[in-house]
Amino acid sequence: MIPAGGGQGTRLVARRSSTRRDRFTRAIASFLATAVVGAVLWYINVLRFDLTVAVVIALLVGAVVTLLSWVMSEESVRLKPAYWFASMREESVRPAALDYRMLRLRRDLRDATERSDRTDEIYSVIRSLAAERLMANHGIDLDADPDGAAAMMHADLIKYLSKPPTGTAKRSKRDIARALDRIEEL
Repeated sequence: MIPAGGGQGTRLVARRSSTRRDRFTRAIASFLATAVVGAVLWYINVLRFDLTVAVVIALLVGAVVTLLSWVMSEESVRLKPAYWFASMREESVRPAALDYRMLRLRRDLRDATERSDRTDEIYSVIRSLAAERLMANHGIDLDADPDGAAAMMHADLIKYLSKPPTGTAKRSKRDIARALDRIEEL
């Protein structure tokens, strides 16, 4: 569909479908144009071959150009525009694999659940996440109003937050997972 009146009007006119004669004419024109370009290139000595080899090369290139023009004319009607450039928001977000905060959290979580010779760094992260969620969703400060916060939190989360780590013992993966699930419910 193209706008009638050279793009000035709002009425749309259907594009004339390509007939067999049009396609044949375009194929012959592209083939002859390629043959002429090949002949000129041979004449000015760019194709440094014998005349028969230059003609064969020109004919092969002509066949390729003809096929390409035919395919493009037939398939261009069904093509949709592609957007190759990312939006500014997508470009401003760093990949998660390279984000040092995610790498640090992953390391701290692994250390808290698998090693007994390191201090627990995850407890403070989970507590700050719970405090942030309570403040954002309910307007309750975890430190200033612990009773109000306890009323909003699930028993599993209260149990986890009431036992801060004292040594270097491993933390339970199940307890951490439960606490994070309860934070998401806040």
